[in-house]
Amino acid sequence: MISIAGGVYAERCKYPAWDQIYGSGLRAAIAVSSLSDAVRLHAYVPREWVEDVQLTLASFGVVGNLHESEHPMTFEYLHAFLRKELPERPQKPYPDLSVQDEVVLRFGMMEGDACVKGDRVVYDPQLPNALFYSNGSIAGSLAMIVGGWELPGTAAVLARRRSEGKPQSLMPDEGTLLQAIIALRDSPQPPQVVLVKDGLGGLIVFQGDQPVWVPSYAAESFFRIGSGDVTAAAFAHAWGESGWDPVDAAHYAARCTAHFVEGPRLPLPSAAEVRGRMPNIARREEIRIVGLGDFELHALVLETQSWLSYLGGTVSHVKFGLDDLDSKVHEGIDLLLVGSRCSQRELEAAARAGLQPTVVFWPSADARSSLVYFPGAVVAQDYATALYHVMRSPER
Repeated sequence: MISIAGGVYAERCKYPAWDQIYGSGLRAAIAVSSLSDAVRLHAYVPREWVEDVQLTLASFGVVGNLHESEHPMTFEYLHAFLRKELPERPQKPYPDLSVQDEVVLRFGMMEGDACVKGDRVVYDPQLPNALFYSNGSIAGSLAMIVGGWELPGTAAVLARRRSEGKPQSLMPDEGTLLQAIIALRDSPQPPQVVLVKDGLGGLIVFQGDQPVWVPSYAAESFFRIGSGDVTAAAFAHAWGESGWDPVDAAHYAARCTAHFVEGPRLPLPSAAEVRGRMPNIARREEIRIVGLGDFELHALVLETQSWLSYLGGTVSHVKFGLDDLDSKVHEGIDLLLVGSRCSQRELEAAARAGLQPTVVFWPSADARSSLVYFPGAVVAQDYATALYHVMRSPER
């Protein structure tokens, strides 16, 4: 049995189209409903959503301990990497939820917090420097799962890099990351396990000061919204309920994440169902981008350069149109961005010029027709999927 404490929020995304009520708590509860003997969700839920949420939980066999709130909250995205401003928190936090179970998965929440007690607890703070024990929570064994910027001290380092004009990055450099882990391990009540998410489905596992790298696993597409919730849920089941070694549990979580982002698909599969997934190889080479189109595409190309830097990539060439392209790099293009006003004549010219992109991003309904011109490319209509394929390639 597992208890989950986490938020229930509306999520809206423009590209790809997405308008659902999920949030970390509800998504994680549904995710593990196929794996656990019993799942209980503890959450604040706006009064007007309670009936719908109860029906959803019942359909998956999840018990809901729902506390009514007056604050519906919506997380809005332009695309899966670009979230708009966070919804406003209530001026006065709600009383802490009280959760006690053998296995507990606790997420940070907008309305308040959860004071949890458990033999094995997984904590995803979802905010930098949010300490587990500060509200009286107790864990026999504690695993923290965080993004690199959420580790104590790393947010300040990344902010300083931005102020110095350096590319923003999801992950601190290895030295800063190790210092943050050491500081966390030296705290009065350190977690026994720390997992750091890399943003594309991979993990770094620390059981001491030495890291174990767990790759992301190959997926055809990449629906990123909620992928971190799924990672935490799968790890909590494998490590907390099934008693797996943390590294083995992290590999299972990474495989489940790959399964989820291809849909999004819930509930989660068993270990046997995802055992055959191949790991990805992380991008090490410099990235070359070409854009075909008008002004609007130029802006997207520059934004793409920033997002690839955020994901840990290094962009060496950014070119706008064929006239701007050095003939020597025609065959080494990693990402071709096709604008909405790009003509068939431009695509034909690019093909005749020998352009051979690895990935083509074209949000048009006609995107698959680009295979006529670039038969060896991965074609993506979804922006996050395009970036994913540029940064990751399946292990052969």
